[in-house]
Formats: sequence, structure tokens, C-alpha cells
Amino acid sequence: MPVWPLYLLFAGYPLWWSLGLGSFAAVLLAVPMMLVLVIRGGIRVPRGFGLWMVFLLLAVAAASRIDTPERLVGLVFRLMTYAGATVVFVYVYNLPRERLPLRRLVALVVVFWLWVVAGGFLGYLFPEGSLSTPMEHLLPGSLTGNSYVRDLVHPRFAEIQWPYGAPEPFQRPSAPFPYTNAWGSHFALLMPFVLLLMTTGSRRVRIVLGVVAAASLVPAFATLNRGMLLALGAGLVYVAVRFAVRGRLGLLVATAGLLVAAGAGAYASGVGDSIDVRTDHSTTTAGRQAVYTESFLATVESPVLGYGGPRPSRTLPISMGTQGHFWNVMFSFGFPALGLFCAVLWGLAWRTRSPATDERLWLHAVPVMAGFMIFYYGFDGGLQLVIVFTAAAALLRERREPAA
Repeated sequence: MPVWPLYLLFAGYPLWWSLGLGSFAAVLLAVPMMLVLVIRGGIRVPRGFGLWMVFLLLAVAAASRIDTPERLVGLVFRLMTYAGATVVFVYVYNLPRERLPLRRLVALVVVFWLWVVAGGFLGYLFPEGSLSTPMEHLLPGSLTGNSYVRDLVHPRFAEIQWPYGAPEPFQRPSAPFPYTNAWGSHFALLMPFVLLLMTTGSRRVRIVLGVVAAASLVPAFATLNRGMLLALGAGLVYVAVRFAVRGRLGLLVATAGLLVAAGAGAYASGVGDSIDVRTDHSTTTAGRQAVYTESFLATVESPVLGYGGPRPSRTLPISMGTQGHFWNVMFSFGFPALGLFCAVLWGLAWRTRSPATDERLWLHAVPVMAGFMIFYYGFDGGLQLVIVFTAAAALLRERREPAA
């Protein structure tokens, strides 16, 4: 099995981004991966994979609830995101370890993290910049006129937000993704790969990654992304405690020191004050709580297949079925699909809880973090699900579970 599709996906992501295809990279490269799997034959999948397939069938069936062409575009994009992540999961799970050892796979994902950090600095230094892409000019105006599609094919370097009453605009890096929250979710989910490579790599690798990780705090803090900081803190504490239970107390002490140092850096740079100002002049917290409630009550009225995609709120300027992938799945596809999605995601976290070596706990932390990030982060507009599925498939591959 060739490994070049994965190299093109992770290491070649800037190419896709510059073409306006960053959000479609996984599904495009899923095509050759699927062809390889079919030609090769003998496809193996882990136990429980059938639940995911049923979830996908329910998501497709939810198309019957779509009421406008614009919302159909959004549904098709989400289905493509799921399809791409699914094929990557199966491909990594079936890829022989001698073709792509775990350490090389981790290093490949870390290269993608380096591109994420570079994009963050691009948004930090040139917040008003954007990229005119070939895809933007190839698509008909009927599609690029859709604000969501335009965000995907005409990437901005940063989101510039100026809530009413705020003393100045908030310039929040987002490149190479459409939205700042997408940058934050990718950054959080990728850090366990970085920490694993730092733990197992050579001294030179540890030094280089340590320097880049320290520098990455500049765009990370500039995003003013509370969810990212929460996910990183919780993930670090979780792994440190797991190591401590196994008798390795050094990491727990190092984690505590790292969190204190990061907190001190955030305080010294004024990040905490900036987050407070943004919170004071933004309705994001109260708006999220209200739209979650409204989304749930609306789903009760269409519990089996949902509505096919987000729809405008009846009382708020925020669409129902947004502000978190949990709520998106619930509102878009209904309660049965939500149960299956959570069962698969949380099941991956549970089944990867005992990796072959302690260091691989870092990969286990990826589905663990995703398991609670879905409540406030959307997992579209990028490779979030691909990252989660790659970590889980790599660990399950190491165990070589029986085929389903």
C-alpha cells in the first residue's frame, strides 16, 4: 500500500490550501486511498465500525429534510468530510506497520502541525490578508455567493471581530482554516502528536519542537480561544495523571510546571485581560447556552432525522445546530445519529485507553480530548475528524484487533 496519499494530505496541506481546496483535501485524497483498498482486497475494520456506517446512512437519509439548495450544499460538504475521515481511518488501520511505522506517521502529522503554526503567524502578522485561489474562480457565482462556500475557497488569514462597545477589534488568526475556532481545535488535537514525538525523538528533534511549541504560543494566545486552552489543559492533566498512576511522577510535576509557566506567560502578555474584554462585549457565552437549548427543543420536533443542517434561530442571530459538533449532529441528523456518533467517538477513547507503551498515551489523549471538545467546537472546515481517526486507527492497528 502506498503512503504518498497520507504525505500529500498532511505534509502537502499548504498546496491544497493555496488552491482553495484545504477543506476538501481529505475527500480528494480518499479517492486514491479507496481505490488502493478495493484493488488490494482483504479490507479489515475494527469492531464497532458498523455503528459508524449506520450513522453515515442516517446522515444521508437526513437529506430528505433539506428545504433549500443552500442548505443542501452545506449537507454535501459535511457528508464529504465524514467520507474523507472514514476512508483515512480504514486506510491507516490497514496500512502495514512496515510500510509506515508509528513514529513516521506521528512525524508526518507533526509536519501538518508546523503548517498550522505557520498559518497562525500569518494571521497574527497580516490579519487583514486573504488568499485568492483558483477554486474560487472556477466555481460558479451561485456557489461562491454562499458565504459558507466563500469562506472555504477564499481563505482569510484571520477573523477580525469588533463587537459593539469593544474598544478595538479583535484580530484572531485562523489560517490555514476558515475560522479561528478551527485553528484552535486543530492546534489542541495536534499537540499530543507533538508531545509524543518530543518524548520519543532525538535530542535535536526535542529542541526544535520545543522551540517551535514555545513560539506557537504567540498565535495561540492571539486567537483568544478559551476552548483551545481548556482542551490543552485538560489533555495535559489527563495524560500526566495516567503517567503518575503508572509510577511516572516526573511528567505530572513537569505538566504542573508547564501549566504554571503558560499561565504566567498568558498573564504577562495580557491574554487574560483580552479574553475578559472580548467576553464582556460579546454575547458568545450567553448566546451559546440559548442556542443549545433552542436546538434541543427544535430537534424534539424532528427527532429521527433532524433537519439536514443548521437553520436560523427563531430568536437569536446564531443558527440552531451550530457552536459545537454535538449540537450539529443532533440538530442536523436527529437523536439516533447523535447516539451513534457519540458511541463511536467515546468508544474509540475507551478502546485505546491501554496502549502498548506508556508514550502512546499521548495518542489516546486525542480521542479523549475530542470527546468533550465536540460540545463547543465544530469538527468541519478542516481535518479535525481525520486527526482523531488517525490517532485511533494507529493505536488500534498496533493491537491488530480481529477484523469485524
